[in-house]
Amino acid sequence: MNVWRTTILTVALAATWGAPARADECEALAANVHAQNPEISVAERTTQDQSVVVALKADGVDELTVTCTSNVDKAPELTAKANATWPSSDFYDHVSSAGAIVMASSRSAIRSGSVLCAQRAMASDDNNAVYDVNGDRFECTTTSGVGGSTLIRISRLKTATPPQ
Repeated sequence: MNVWRTTILTVALAATWGAPARADECEALAANVHAQNPEISVAERTTQDQSVVVALKADGVDELTVTCTSNVDKAPELTAKANATWPSSDFYDHVSSAGAIVMASSRSAIRSGSVLCAQRAMASDDNNAVYDVNGDRFECTTTSGVGGSTLIRISRLKTATPPQ
């Protein structure tokens, strides 16, 4: 019976071992976003399943989050939502400012990727698009009409390791 308890405890500890480091990374990214863009503030930190989500606040962006999973092989991602089919320029300004820091990319690359992805989603039959460019993945969903919205999720593409 003691072996069983020890095994369960070991598995539970192993599953959460990376979580504090990832939480620190997520909070540091969010703090860096705010430090470089004072108009974007850090709202709250929550945990969901095996990830840490730090919510940010910015005018013109209805939801803005940085998510870090406990899986160290998965890079942090940025999610932004506007309750509008055609988000304002401010929306894309804030997404590109935060995304440049979270993705370690340029503002112009994040902005153009976000705009192109949203446009592709609006033009597609199922209102979804995935757009990979400059080492980043943009996943977009749009809805139109009254209550339309635009959702953009940005993550780093995993770089292939060269064969040995």
